[in-house]
Amino acid sequence: MAIFSFDTLNSTNLHLKQNFNIYNNFDIILANRQTDGYGRFKRDWVDFGSDNIFMSICLKTDGFNENLISIAQFTALMLAKTFEQYGVVPEIKWPNDILINSSKIAGILAESVIEKNVFKGIVLGIGINLYADKNALLSVNQPVTSLNLEINKKIPKLDFINLFMERFKSSYSELVNMGFMSFKADYTAYLNCLGQNIKVKNGNSYISGMACGISDNGLLILKIGNYFQEISAGDISFVQ
Repeated sequence: MAIFSFDTLNSTNLHLKQNFNIYNNFDIILANRQTDGYGRFKRDWVDFGSDNIFMSICLKTDGFNENLISIAQFTALMLAKTFEQYGVVPEIKWPNDILINSSKIAGILAESVIEKNVFKGIVLGIGINLYADKNALLSVNQPVTSLNLEINKKIPKLDFINLFMERFKSSYSELVNMGFMSFKADYTAYLNCLGQNIKVKNGNSYISGMACGISDNGLLILKIGNYFQEISAGDISFVQ
């Protein structure tokens, strides 16, 4: 694993996708600033400054591996466990947002790299709010937080990255070889939606029901009336 640091990039994910072949497995692209960072569904990722984490991990594979379909959920679990080491109580908002005290602190975006119809691997983007001014957070149109505000301490970003990557790499081969089922129980324990009536938005459509479980590959199981449906993607909100 090597860390390649840049002062400014438009997006760490975009840079890694465009230069995937020159990096090695587990190499990290790290930027102090992102001018065009984005998350799931191409939403902007707000830049609170260079003390925060804007990074992408290079994951190379020998062809397509269906066990990696749940890489974002697996990464969310590894992040949640890392946050716990700083004395906070994280939750996972399905599929892969990390919340503390009901406010978002980290997000994940996994993108496939395909060249000439050949699956080359995954670019795994991670944004983490390690340090922000409380007033700056008010500019975001959803509840967000940062680690410094939760623990009253500034954590150097390389310290957090090394702690996270140690955990990530030690479990990654199990995901590749055995699949998400090995991590499902742990992942489920962090979810904040199970047993709740929720609404799932995907594009312009909505599905409502009760979140009642997670499949062996990380899909959300929704009970709608008398039947069950597996949801592969979407944004969830609670129904009062």
